[in-house]
Amino acid sequence: MNVTVTFNELLRERNAPETRKRVTLDAIDGFLKEAYRINSHITSLHRELQDVRQAYLSTAQPRKTHNRVAKEQTRVLTDRDREEVDANAKQMIRELNAGIRALDEAEQLRRETESAIIRKKYGGLGAFGAWASGGIISSKTEEHAEAEAKARDLGIHRDSILWFLRQRLELCCRTQQEMMETRLKRELEKNRSMLSRSGATIAGDFAEFPPSARRNSLTAPAAPIPMSEDGQFPSQGLTEEQIQMFEQGNQDMMKHFENSLDKVRYVSYVLSISIGTPLLGCICTRVPSASATPWGR
Repeated sequence: MNVTVTFNELLRERNAPETRKRVTLDAIDGFLKEAYRINSHITSLHRELQDVRQAYLSTAQPRKTHNRVAKEQTRVLTDRDREEVDANAKQMIRELNAGIRALDEAEQLRRETESAIIRKKYGGLGAFGAWASGGIISSKTEEHAEAEAKARDLGIHRDSILWFLRQRLELCCRTQQEMMETRLKRELEKNRSMLSRSGATIAGDFAEFPPSARRNSLTAPAAPIPMSEDGQFPSQGLTEEQIQMFEQGNQDMMKHFENSLDKVRYVSYVLSISIGTPLLGCICTRVPSASATPWGR
């Protein structure tokens, strides 16, 4: 139940000012409008990173399905999709960081201008008036002190807003970097698992040979393998089908490791850029540390 009208009537009966109307985004100053805009984009970016996190970190391969509901529930990203997620997130972080810096620079300019106006207004006539009234020249009038206190309070309030925006953007940076690091770890674990399974498969293929032959091949001293007349090594009792199977397995294994190595190189390259870039340092341009607050300095 809204009792604002009744409350305002009681205030008018007692000659008291009415309650202020609700503050809207159109009624606030430019600093707060820009801060609201930046914060809304930071919130959207962090929400998008959280929504795509599970699909981004999944190592499952995309499966073709004609079920629309199943596609929406089991979202799987390709490597190109993950690269686009990384690129878009980094671009958004750069733009938001630039917006915070521009807002900070504009605020510093406003403070310098306001301070100059206060000095000009109260520095000359105010000191002369204090001397004429018998006071100390260096003392400030009540109006002068009130103007400085108002400017100081506004500066502290806007410092806290800038600190809040930097903290939120730093959270997005950590979230995106943690996703990339986890992705790299899972790729490495997947490659180790594939290598272990490949080794087990090769061992199983050699199990077809008699144990005595394997034992003799391990204990006998190594001897040079004679080559045939056409320059090829002899098959050593392997059938043509087994030779083709080993060759195909070697080719598949090399192709898999080359693709995996490319993925690891890419993720490592992106991580090195993320760690080496001064982006995280620029986020806290005016804050000594990430945990420091503007009112605690």
